[in-house]
Amino acid sequence: MYIDESGDTAPISQKGKRFLVLTGSIIDDKDRVSIETELRAIKKKFFQNEDIEVKSNFLRYANPDVTPNSPLKLHDRTQYNKLEDEITRYLHKIPVTVISVVLDKPAYWEQYPSQNPYEIAYLYLLERYQMYLKSSNSLGICIIDPREGQVEKTFIGDSLEKIHHAMRWRDGTISRKCPNIIERLLYSTSEGTIGIQITDLYCYPVFHVFEYNKGKNEYWRFCDVTLKKIYSVNGKLDGFGLKFFPEATKKSLKFFETPF
Repeated sequence: MYIDESGDTAPISQKGKRFLVLTGSIIDDKDRVSIETELRAIKKKFFQNEDIEVKSNFLRYANPDVTPNSPLKLHDRTQYNKLEDEITRYLHKIPVTVISVVLDKPAYWEQYPSQNPYEIAYLYLLERYQMYLKSSNSLGICIIDPREGQVEKTFIGDSLEKIHHAMRWRDGTISRKCPNIIERLLYSTSEGTIGIQITDLYCYPVFHVFEYNKGKNEYWRFCDVTLKKIYSVNGKLDGFGLKFFPEATKKSLKFFETPF
């Protein structure tokens, strides 16, 4: 499972976002080479560089009709439309299962004012990865971008590694043992890791629908791309492939106005 975030852990008073979204993309070992090969072919076609980094904000700002600059900026609208179409088809086609944890930071800090929301989001993400692995009788590892933040990326530190290690071996006061997850938490930056770039492309649409309080069908990148990949059990996403916390603020959000 490759892991990345959208949003931040900064307080609202410091221009932080309301929501932190932590997303994992689960990729079977047997599919890794074909997934990477296909994305490299798209990069070469449009940018003549198979190693260029593709992230959600880079892709949105590649549009020649918008002002923000991007490493992926294209200067022809037709080619930009083709790039969007190819990336969308690629994200539809590849065999990936997505898990997202959404934290309402202000509501979380009302209950736990001294806690880092990234840590509880990681705990919930790991629990759901364990559910997936157990159901498929599989073993899995976790690979995460070690930097968190919007502008100045800062190293996450040792706290996630401690949570990861503890959850592998024992039940906690608020967590369950995750024996199907093997190895320590592994770190890899997004620019050098296709799996994390893909995760970013699935993650941002989840953040967008919550941060801008949209219904699940009001943002095409979510309803046409990410939603189709979210892990479900008997057709149910909520609590499995999508975890929202704290539950009490669900009723204020358009996303939960209609059932999945």
